[in-house]
Amino acid sequence: TGPDDDPLLRSLREQSRAEGEARGRAEGRDEAVRAVLQSRGVACSEHPLAGVPDGLPDRVVFAAALACDSERDFHARLRPR
Repeated sequence: TGPDDDPLLRSLREQSRAEGEARGRAEGRDEAVRAVLQSRGVACSEHPLAGVPDGLPDRVVFAAALACDSERDFHARLRPR
């Protein structure tokens, strides 16, 4: 028998895999936003999405990155109104 034969272990592995994939997507999105900001000459921190609400669609995040004139402005554009 193997780990996938045990329902609990299988569930824990699936959960861990999903968390790893989500973390990888978040890191990739953070890198992409940083690249957009830097390519536009906007100074930004290493993690420009820190403090940004979860669940915002990519189109909203990247629209803010393309329209802002500073990292502070970027964050302001993503705050709920």
